[in-house]
This record gives sequence, C-alpha cells and structure tokens, in this order.
Amino acid sequence: MESLIDEITVDAHDVDEQLMGFLQVFLDEVAVPAPATLLEIVVEVTGFDSEGDERRGLVAHCRHGDRAGTVSLADLRFDPHSIAGWLHAAYRTWLCLPPFPARRPANWSWPS
Repeated sequence: MESLIDEITVDAHDVDEQLMGFLQVFLDEVAVPAPATLLEIVVEVTGFDSEGDERRGLVAHCRHGDRAGTVSLADLRFDPHSIAGWLHAAYRTWLCLPPFPARRPANWSWPS
C-alpha cells in the first residue's frame, strides 16, 4: 500500500499536488460508471473531481435512480477486489483514515 501511495505522490510538492496525483490515477484507472456504496445504498460513480478544498478532499459524482449528487470520495465503498477499491484503500490511508478492506487486482499492471 505504501509503495502505491509513494508512486501516486512521487512528484508532488504539497498536499494539493498530492490530491491531484490521486485524482489523476482515479481518472486514468477507474472505468466509470463504477458501482459503490454510500451508507449501504448502492450508487453509481460517474466521475471524480476536486472542488479545490483540501479539507474535503476529492469528490465523486454519483447517481442513484433519478437522483444525482457529489459526495466525498472517502465516504464511498468500492468492491474490495476492484481497481477502484484498491486505489480507494490507498487514498483513505493517505488521508489517515482506516482503509476499507481491499486487494490489489491480479490483472492490474499500474504503474507500468
């Protein structure tokens, strides 16, 4: 996990650049729409973004039925065997939050 975080933040000089590193890897590596849960409700993640507030961190654009909104990425849960789940565990670890259980997907080759 630490080596993944180091790879994502390698060229970052401050917290904002580290956040942008995480945002870029989510944008590059996670196919959307992606299933996730929020408060045990299944949602569809349609994108990732930064609103410029390092205290809130990254956000995810989500929809559930005919409703859509933006939530803190840290509050979601992804399939623990998915790329999203593995990256999310690294992101939560970087935020000093306990990561949700996750495993590096066997077929994932990033960084190449």
